Amino acid sequence: MIGHVSNLVRWEWFKLRRRWMPWILLAIMVLFSQLFIWGSFFSYRNQVQSGGEFFLGAVGAGGPGKRGVRVSCNDLLAGRIPDLPAGIDPGVLEQLRLSCTRMTVERQEQLREMYSGFTLPGSIPNALGVAQGMGLFLIAILAASTLGTEFGWGTLRAVLVRGTGRWQYLAAKLVLITLLAGAALVVVAVVTLVSSAAAGALASEPPAGAPGPLGWNAAMMNFGKAWFGLLPYVALAACVSILTASSAAGMAVALGYYFAEQIVVAIFINLFDWFQPVANYLLGRNISAWMTGNQQASLRGGLLTGEGAFPGDPHAFLVLMAYILVLGAIAFYRFQRRDITGASGT
Repeated sequence: MIGHVSNLVRWEWFKLRRRWMPWILLAIMVLFSQLFIWGSFFSYRNQVQSGGEFFLGAVGAGGPGKRGVRVSCNDLLAGRIPDLPAGIDPGVLEQLRLSCTRMTVERQEQLREMYSGFTLPGSIPNALGVAQGMGLFLIAILAASTLGTEFGWGTLRAVLVRGTGRWQYLAAKLVLITLLAGAALVVVAVVTLVSSAAAGALASEPPAGAPGPLGWNAAMMNFGKAWFGLLPYVALAACVSILTASSAAGMAVALGYYFAEQIVVAIFINLFDWFQPVANYLLGRNISAWMTGNQQASLRGGLLTGEGAFPGDPHAFLVLMAYILVLGAIAFYRFQRRDITGASGT
């Protein structure tokens, strides 16, 4: 049986790799993860170059060019005295210099965090966190398309009448999607290795104390968590697509549920105390809790604020596993017993 399913997985991959959709979805995931890396790099570089700035406006009527000036902490600490606008007491520069000295100490911690966000190994968990968040939508689209289009094209009946078992066929589809989800995260990690090395070289000297606390163990743990966090949405999109025999319905329900849950939780959890225990068993909230447990709160927090406390990792894992098993069981049960009709076009 395992050999039969493996052969079906290879055949499904042979068909899927010739379509544009999986490659486009992979490119979107990689691009979004790289936006975070390079956004962090440019923010870090701007912060290093400016060193903090103050704006001094002219007092009274100043001549041309004397209406105001931006004073950089780097210039003040290096002894470069700017041309002050009209009416400004030169003694204010000494006060600004003292402020810059205090700011420099505080900035070091901020710079270390920013630097570790786009350099190895801290960039791996950050990129995977972004890829996992975007991957929820992309994997739902891929799962619904891979399963639902067979109904729409009318090819499913032709495959099954050749002796392919129903549960083996569905298992092969789901195994392939699961493997593709992991492969996509591997591609993101590899691209991040290259881009982080380039960004680190362009950033010149690292701040004192860099890199940050995230290490390679955290990167590997985040990869496993990100992969597992995608599977409930595979199960959701597959279940809806099989129940409705429609790829469009699978995509719409999976994507619509994510945003609907975010809005409902943000409203109800602030209005009713009893809703907190209910929210702790919702799908999207537990995916967020699963990722925030690995220090990804800034990346995988909800779309809205005021969401209350997230459940812990063990709770999130068990709830997500329950969703995978229940939705998967429903999908297999329905697929085994439904009538397979001709092309539906959906």
